[in-house]
Amino acid sequence: MFEETNMKTVSAEMLGTFFLVFFGIAAFASADDAFAGALTLGLTLMVLMHVFGPISGCHLNPAVTIGNMMSKKTSQDDAICYIAAQVVGATLGWFLLSYLDPNRANAITMMDGDVAILVAAAVGTMFFVMTLLSTQDPFAVGAALFVVSSAAFHDVNPGVALGEMVFDMDFAFFGVIGSVVGAFLGWAVKENCLD
Repeated sequence: MFEETNMKTVSAEMLGTFFLVFFGIAAFASADDAFAGALTLGLTLMVLMHVFGPISGCHLNPAVTIGNMMSKKTSQDDAICYIAAQVVGATLGWFLLSYLDPNRANAITMMDGDVAILVAAAVGTMFFVMTLLSTQDPFAVGAALFVVSSAAFHDVNPGVALGEMVFDMDFAFFGVIGSVVGAFLGWAVKENCLD
């Protein structure tokens, strides 16, 4: 059992569901405007389909996986692993969101503000770099930037953060460090999970 299951596809389902919850569902749930929330959710899914679609089919939903299994497009073993990965990814997404306030980039309910900035910048940059390394489609790249920006994780460019720091004499150290950490994480995800 599970001998023929490709863990790369299972990892793609877990990561994709994590990002769907972390960016898409959270933006939809916290948006004052239903249209803006729905747009962010839709663009998040578009980016994820570009990045994870070629790997796992980008189910990101047990109902989709069950439908694929019933139509013999996904094996029973793969379906079980996909669903487990989707639940784990969603749980991790909600767990991290429980510490972040998606309405403000530097507000944390349970973490220190500087740690919040670092975590937000790292996750946002990881998502953006992973997208850039996976596709050159300008719509997907633009959508990824929109998603990250609309989720208030604007510190995905350490150059911009450093320029702001110099211009305003504002110490944006944690945003810069988070962006650099996120860049390495995005590369690591692309190299080790997606390739």
